[in-house]
Amino acid sequence: MRKLRLVAVASVGLLALGACGSEQGAAMFVGDQRVTEATLDGYVDGEVAMYLDQGATIEEISYADSRQKAAFIVLFAELGQAIGLEAPDTNSAADEFEARYIEAAAYYDEIAAAAEPRAMTDAEAEALNAAVAGDQNLLQRAVEGWATSEQLTEEQFAEFSTAAQADPSILNEVVRMWGEQQAGFADDLNGYIDEYDVAVNPRYGALDISPLVGVFEVEVPQR
Repeated sequence: MRKLRLVAVASVGLLALGACGSEQGAAMFVGDQRVTEATLDGYVDGEVAMYLDQGATIEEISYADSRQKAAFIVLFAELGQAIGLEAPDTNSAADEFEARYIEAAAYYDEIAAAAEPRAMTDAEAEALNAAVAGDQNLLQRAVEGWATSEQLTEEQFAEFSTAAQADPSILNEVVRMWGEQQAGFADDLNGYIDEYDVAVNPRYGALDISPLVGVFEVEVPQR
């Protein structure tokens, strides 16, 4: 059961949202909030301008990638607000988009930390093992994520590393436990997408906010 269901979306709000779903100029819907294309595209234009200032050429810049990044950040910033999570301090942000990024990162971490682990399906476990086997960085992410969730001290982590080198099955067990945490996180995200009627304009492409794309699916509906 999700722990962060702090704010229920009123049925009248959902009805109003459904009525304005076809409005032109809407980039994203989260609960009763409507994010405009002008807002999201403004963030994209700002990032592209930064890349150009740093010496990049237009040919080297992917507007599609920048749109996806902006949509991901704004979605989590809006979702955290809709759920009712405590807003982080954004006073250090250089601009509005950086402030949204700080919000999104804080809300993402809080939702992830509150997720209850869920046993993976056979298909999910197989996909996770295949992904970890072919990606050393992902394996490191899994181990570090597990160690953080277990609040291991440096001494305990050193002991774990020594034991894992002697017995590879220990590492496999850690990957499984980390995967179960991500499975629960993915389930919560899917639940929030339904609860807050989250949707994105097709102009911004297929947006999968899964904690591990290719293993767990959390695709945002298009509207």
